[in-house]
Amino acid sequence: MYFEKPLIPTDKEYIFQLAPIPVYQRVYDDAIADVVHRLGLDSLTPQQKQMGQELPSVYDEERQETYEVNYDRQEQWVEPHEFPPIGSRFFTPPNNFLDFENDNVDIIKRRIVNGFYELLDGIGVKHERNAKITESWLQYYDPHSGRGHNAHNHCRWHHEEAGPMMFSGGYYLSDGEPIADHPYSGVFSFHIRGMKYYIRPKKGMLLIWPYDIVHSVEPFYGKTHRAVINFNIQL
Repeated sequence: MYFEKPLIPTDKEYIFQLAPIPVYQRVYDDAIADVVHRLGLDSLTPQQKQMGQELPSVYDEERQETYEVNYDRQEQWVEPHEFPPIGSRFFTPPNNFLDFENDNVDIIKRRIVNGFYELLDGIGVKHERNAKITESWLQYYDPHSGRGHNAHNHCRWHHEEAGPMMFSGGYYLSDGEPIADHPYSGVFSFHIRGMKYYIRPKKGMLLIWPYDIVHSVEPFYGKTHRAVINFNIQL
């Protein structure tokens, strides 16, 4: 079963149904994205700018050799399957860019939190306005390298680690001006019921979705760097 459009409007201005899962989408048309974009370029190291992206040619030998298994590693077991633990084996820690002490970063952070509250209110979830952004990544996609992100979700490695009302999202600082003759360049997609639901990023766009939804980013080719702040947020 699938629907003709990825995002179906509701009676709430910024809340849409994704086949039909609630997703928050809003585009801010101001200079904040440009200012924070430049801040990240000037402040982050080259390694930090790639944090959160798939790096298939780099195997983290140090992490794999010293990693202590923190779950019950059985040979056979049964557990709930609603939240399949899909993730990257090439681990890169978050750079937690949203923790920067900067007025413009604070504006984006407030927009994320307020959007989260609007989403929860729109789907009837009661809360005490106690949201917490647990992780964040400001990522820069080089315009000529064809970087993307493999299909994944933000589930933990054991379903019992999931917190209450966990969501993930992205705030785009630049779309990187994707090349016109590559229709899939840098396109974001949700993977649901055997279908891919594509959304073309825009500067200033904020997306928030349930953390267990599988999503990916197609290889990006453009004129300038694609920049996006990804995050996890929960009550």
